[in-house]
Amino acid sequence: MKPILFIVAPGFEEIELTAPIDILRRLEIPVVTAGLQGRTAEGAHGVPVTAEMLMVDVDPEQYGGIVLPGGPASWTLRDTPGVLALVRAFHEAGKLVGAICAAPIALEAAGVLEGRRVTCYPAVKGDLKSAAEVLDTPAATDGNIVTGRGPGAALEFGFALADYLGCAEKTPSLRSDMCVC
Repeated sequence: MKPILFIVAPGFEEIELTAPIDILRRLEIPVVTAGLQGRTAEGAHGVPVTAEMLMVDVDPEQYGGIVLPGGPASWTLRDTPGVLALVRAFHEAGKLVGAICAAPIALEAAGVLEGRRVTCYPAVKGDLKSAAEVLDTPAATDGNIVTGRGPGAALEFGFALADYLGCAEKTPSLRSDMCVC
């Protein structure tokens, strides 16, 4: 399986980055982190993270999908042409495109939400004008688009990513092992 790429931008919501990565790695799904503005980024709550590579060095052919953590970083992701180009490249190739919290605004800006059922942070719901429906659920999967609602849904988002990536038979056991009801 090709690794899943997580973009790390300054102001990312820490739990929305770490919880899905933790779930995927527990299921032996390879993950790579790429820094948007450098290898080190500080999260919305002051937690620094060092990415494994820089986003400018990403070759979409080497990855099975892209995931955008939310938080205040969402607007930076939305306003960065390179991020939008990567989202489009993964989407056009039929690969996983994931975003949680406010980060679906970057998917909207990239033009990949048209007619999709998605979820997002309630405050940005009105920004997803091309979506067919914005759901009030912890996670939503529609085709190759997987979205999560916010920090409290980070685990559910991680499990939805894992299910999309073919681990649906393993996630009930992992939920039990992690004491997720």
